[in-house]
Amino acid sequence: MRRIIKLVGVVVAFAICLLIANPQSARAANNGYRVKILKTYSNELPENPYHANLKSKAYIWASKRYPYDKQKDFQKRLYKVSKLKGVTLSIQKKASVYHQNKWATYYYVADRGNDYQGWVRPSALIKGFSPYGYQITKENWGNQTATFHAKNPKQNVYIWNWRHTKKQANLKNYPGANLYRKATFTMLHNKKQSTYYYVRMQADGNSSKNAYGYVAASQVAAGHNTNYKQIDYTQIDQFTDSTDYQNYIQNGKKQKLARSIVKLFPNSQVDLGLSRIAAHDYDTFESTPDGDSTPISKKGYADIKSFSSIQKWLYAHEKASNATKLAGIEKLLDKEGYTANKRAAMSGYKLGIQIVNNIPGYSSENDKPTRWKGYVFILGRVDK
Repeated sequence: MRRIIKLVGVVVAFAICLLIANPQSARAANNGYRVKILKTYSNELPENPYHANLKSKAYIWASKRYPYDKQKDFQKRLYKVSKLKGVTLSIQKKASVYHQNKWATYYYVADRGNDYQGWVRPSALIKGFSPYGYQITKENWGNQTATFHAKNPKQNVYIWNWRHTKKQANLKNYPGANLYRKATFTMLHNKKQSTYYYVRMQADGNSSKNAYGYVAASQVAAGHNTNYKQIDYTQIDQFTDSTDYQNYIQNGKKQKLARSIVKLFPNSQVDLGLSRIAAHDYDTFESTPDGDSTPISKKGYADIKSFSSIQKWLYAHEKASNATKLAGIEKLLDKEGYTANKRAAMSGYKLGIQIVNNIPGYSSENDKPTRWKGYVFILGRVDK
């Protein structure tokens, strides 16, 4: 009996030693296959790109993708390799697979979108990016925030899906669209490299319609869209200077009330810096989604005069017509001593203004349709 116990102990100890010596032991697939992982690779495409050998008769087999996945390794054949034209795959694992008394080498592969993934024989792959279609060869997500617009709004400029097979939007149909870059990509097509931006498109300057996708960098220009006759709203911090902002007020699709208010101060030119102070320091429209204010410095300006009573009245009458609002503004200006004669005689004052006049928009909390309202104007001198 002691000999038996001793023998069992030796066998157990030997098995433990084997496990210690080979921690990546084979895993059983419960279908006659055993998979022994030999190496794990980076899943970054530029590190190890491969594409299908279209002459191969091989298949990509199912794989157990995570510990609790009901799908088993080699449970079924998923894709015929010869049908994967234009697909670039990255090798993520190398394994030795035991089946029918034989060991064979397999790679676990996946494409960029994980549409195609599983086990495949090395002979079914060719090193390098697929020579067909559009292939992403490089990407950069760091410090990419920037605004763009179509160079020519009358030409077809498409936003594509990442495979460059489906058009998400045509900028020609959205002449007021702004594009907000999130990343920069290099795409390979017909042996030529081209730069693409991954962007979020806002159709008319706000978010009444969004589209995400890839646009050729050669077809867009840096900066926000200045086709203001087609734009509902542009966020005040996007304007480049006072001339740009004045152009927005004079031509903006939804700036009729703002134009009327500007005419009430014939000698007070609209100033972007003062308008930003008005929007951030004297109004709530630019507040964060939590309702927190976003004040900015008033440095460079003095003798600032705000009109809180007029602002309060405008918010209370947000659904009134422009004519009614303008009449109310003039009446309250007179009450505060800013009669037409006084306003016409004023000199040395700038006008800071932001009017968001009940514009269709979206909720920053849940993207549901809403109406945007912001009413503020102030006077001030440039502090020299």
